[in-house]
Amino acid sequence: MPYCNADGLRIYYRQRGPVSGPPLVLIPGLGGSHTAWNAVLPHLAPFRTLAADPRDAGRSHRSPVQYAIADMAEDIAHVIETHIGTPAAIAGFSMGGAIAQELALRHPALVRRLILIATYDAGDPRGDWIFQQFAMLRRTLPRTQYYRVLLPWLYTHEEFAGAINPQALVRRFAADSRRQPQDAYERQARATVRFHSRDRLGRIACPTLLIFGDGDLFTPLRFARSLKNGIPHSRLKVLRCTGHGLLLTRARDVAAAINSFAGTQHAGR
Repeated sequence: MPYCNADGLRIYYRQRGPVSGPPLVLIPGLGGSHTAWNAVLPHLAPFRTLAADPRDAGRSHRSPVQYAIADMAEDIAHVIETHIGTPAAIAGFSMGGAIAQELALRHPALVRRLILIATYDAGDPRGDWIFQQFAMLRRTLPRTQYYRVLLPWLYTHEEFAGAINPQALVRRFAADSRRQPQDAYERQARATVRFHSRDRLGRIACPTLLIFGDGDLFTPLRFARSLKNGIPHSRLKVLRCTGHGLLLTRARDVAAAINSFAGTQHAGR
């Protein structure tokens, strides 16, 4: 299996596409693994994609101690340096978007283009409260019940009306054999709420694409506006009638935006 040793932990990643294609690194959100991108991958251009499992998730090793988003960014930097060796386009979803920002700030030479999807630049009291409550619910509710509570937070009423099958999704999420252990989830959640990049966004020099859903309850459009105002070379794409689960419901649109922004025509820029 493809692993990379970073900070004493083994970080798992899955590669796809031609080795000669422009490199694209995919980073999932809180609790997620490389499989979070499964619906998007078939629609991407012939990139050399590398989808990583952050520490404490998927097949990557569990951390014995608390860490920060910066530590997770260093893990990804090590994977790029070791297994790609050239600057890559970086796409991060939700928590993965925080990791991607930190990567661009700490290792600008590794980031050719930056795609930030349904993410944020700083926590706030409402967000902290939400994370605390969902951590509590995840700890106390049976798996199926937890995902029943979670689903309306991920998808809009339009998506419930046709883009998803709620019962099937609950069964699928509950049956995940690699579901993140609770202690690992809570370590990631603590790192997530402590992240803050707002006062550093002006240092992100690479071209940046922001992709947000207009009905996202976890990362509302106020975060898109803050990121857009803070990152000098950024543009914003808003998907209508779309929630936080856009990697599933709007997979083709997300892939099309990535293809246009980071595809072969931009490989040298």
